[in-house]
Amino acid sequence: MIKLFLSASAVRTVRETPVAGVPAVTHPLWADVFPWLVQGTTIREALSATGPGAPFDMGMFSGGTQPERVLANWTRLGDGLALPGFTHAPQVHGCDVEWHTQGGPGVRMVPACDGHATSTPGAALAVTVADCVPVFVVDPVHRAIALLHAGWRGAASGILARGLRRLEDEASTAAGDVHLHLGPSICGACYEVGPEVFAALGLDPPPGPAPLDLRRVVAAQALGEGVDLDRITVSEWCTLCGDSPFFSHRGGDRSRQIAYMGITR
Repeated sequence: MIKLFLSASAVRTVRETPVAGVPAVTHPLWADVFPWLVQGTTIREALSATGPGAPFDMGMFSGGTQPERVLANWTRLGDGLALPGFTHAPQVHGCDVEWHTQGGPGVRMVPACDGHATSTPGAALAVTVADCVPVFVVDPVHRAIALLHAGWRGAASGILARGLRRLEDEASTAAGDVHLHLGPSICGACYEVGPEVFAALGLDPPPGPAPLDLRRVVAAQALGEGVDLDRITVSEWCTLCGDSPFFSHRGGDRSRQIAYMGITR
């Protein structure tokens, strides 16, 4: 059984800051610490000269927006970040993590998986999210990265451990060198699930539906894998409640944002 020995205040929380020129937010500390890294999560509305504009839907498979508009949004994001393209895949709430040695222009689609890893400059990675946890993993020693899509099924099947093993196998990454950020996702207060979800995650199941803090679960898994507590951060944002600037599946949105990360040099 997973023991959630993390208190609510144990892991440092951060609030992502806006990215200049594109509808996205980024880790407030990583830009200075890792100048070779581009990282962030898109937000739900593109800004125009007069204020909020059209929904900035990045979902290729969710059916929220016309496909040509979605592709135009991907192009706008890549141009704004000076990235030639992104590597992306259909997601199946599993634990497969693919290693990539090349990028490509536009959106480079690969077979279905829920995680990507690379040490290749220019091979930007992207996962779709709208309540699930985007997990950003950075190894600054070997300049290797992984980006994971962790819903409860992915967390239960060990996607974080698979991502760390992939980095270890391909880039000699040690868990103690890793910096890990759990990005914008649904918060524990908003995420009510059944006892079967607790059981699947190795937690004592409650007698009925109860709130679950999935980011806390993933943070506990990271500690169990050897990631240092002081190198783990959690976004303050919930994708559902408050003044959230993100799409939320539980909130009824069919549109999606992406989490993205790439090595620039």
